[in-house]
Amino acid sequence: MSRRLNLANLAVLALVALALRLAAIWLVGAHQQAGGTTYEHGEIAENLLAGRGFSVTFLGVFGPTSQQAPFYPGLLAAVYYCFGVGSPVSLLIVQVLQAVAGTLLGLCVVWLGWSLLADWPVLGLTAGWLAALYPSHIYMVTHFQVAVWSALVLTALLAWVAWPGGRHTWSKALVGGLLAGCLLLIDPILALALPWAAYLFWRRDRDMVIADGWTNAFWACCGRSGRVATIGIVAAMVVAPWLDRNHRVHGEFVFVKSTLGYAFWQGNNAASWGTDKIPKSSDEAPRHRHDGSLAGRHRALWDARHETLYIDDVLLKPTGYRDFAGLSEPERSRRLGSQAWEFITRQPDRYVQLCLRRLRYFLLFDETNPKARSGIYRMTTVVWLVSSLVGLLLLRSRWRTLWPLVGAFAAVTLFHTLTIASARFRIPIEPFSFVWAAAPYAAIFQRAQGRRPKT
Repeated sequence: MSRRLNLANLAVLALVALALRLAAIWLVGAHQQAGGTTYEHGEIAENLLAGRGFSVTFLGVFGPTSQQAPFYPGLLAAVYYCFGVGSPVSLLIVQVLQAVAGTLLGLCVVWLGWSLLADWPVLGLTAGWLAALYPSHIYMVTHFQVAVWSALVLTALLAWVAWPGGRHTWSKALVGGLLAGCLLLIDPILALALPWAAYLFWRRDRDMVIADGWTNAFWACCGRSGRVATIGIVAAMVVAPWLDRNHRVHGEFVFVKSTLGYAFWQGNNAASWGTDKIPKSSDEAPRHRHDGSLAGRHRALWDARHETLYIDDVLLKPTGYRDFAGLSEPERSRRLGSQAWEFITRQPDRYVQLCLRRLRYFLLFDETNPKARSGIYRMTTVVWLVSSLVGLLLLRSRWRTLWPLVGAFAAVTLFHTLTIASARFRIPIEPFSFVWAAAPYAAIFQRAQGRRPKT
């Protein structure tokens, strides 16, 4: 493709992606929903502006918290400060920002595809269109969750380190470290993807060194190692202030969030279905009607969360919180984590069943989440999964190029399989999977034009 045609294609993609996300915001109207839409993020933001610091009520105790990573509550607090705490205007502004982030995400997917498979530009562009049109990615900008931001920064990081531009400069490592540090402050679980990003950087840096004709292998290797180390050092510098804050607040080291043991317990106890929810029985669950419009369907989905029970409400409220009296937030989480390990030790076969169930939930449908019952969600999830498998087969000659992305996807999937699953946990790693999921459609498009696909 010519440079002018590339820019035109990107402009059209961006405009369509942004228009669809803004239309979803307008049709859904989640910014007008009364109360509770921002969950713990909004409560922390309100406490920040009220002078109570980064605090929330967690496990029955109010106080300084590391229950959430700092980025999203900080974003809400900044918008609340300018436009009013919890006001419809504030929530609308946040959603519009998320629509812009979702649009940039589609462009980053194109960038990643072009960086890895430069000889097949149609594949990268097709992957970007999948990201732009994927229904759950359009819908996610209406929710006050961190998923769209973690997806954007992770995909941008992978695209940046895979990009052949920038040569093997130290500035490229510096920017990579900044992106990695920001990603940790958005969603620390995605640290699992960072070793794969570092390898992509190492490999691209090596290719650039070879292209420049370096003859001294030792010094070339030292330079590459130093640049990879720079990514880690800069990322550590970005998160260091938050880690210092956590140590001062909790009296011990806490890596960004304190809730690993708590989340592990939610997904692994005698009552758990592998997630943080338990479906109500049919006689308990309310029926929700809608008028057939998109907004009506969204309202039904919004209300459908009452068709499930939050596992904390079943097992902890109100008397269970007494067990946490006098314990710090990390200690409370560790105590619940210990209970989960005891459960696994007593019932290892049940744990295996929960892991298999979570894997199914993660790749297909979360049966504990009423929103996953949507026919559109289920249909597109099946299409995504089938397209991914077919795409990996079509690109089998490119596995050496793609395996770091597949490794990052597998690492995050394995973590949630072993701990706790939710539909939103897949969103950050879906965008870069579109690079191989787009292969069948790119091949069909090129064959229709009488050209041979680059598989």
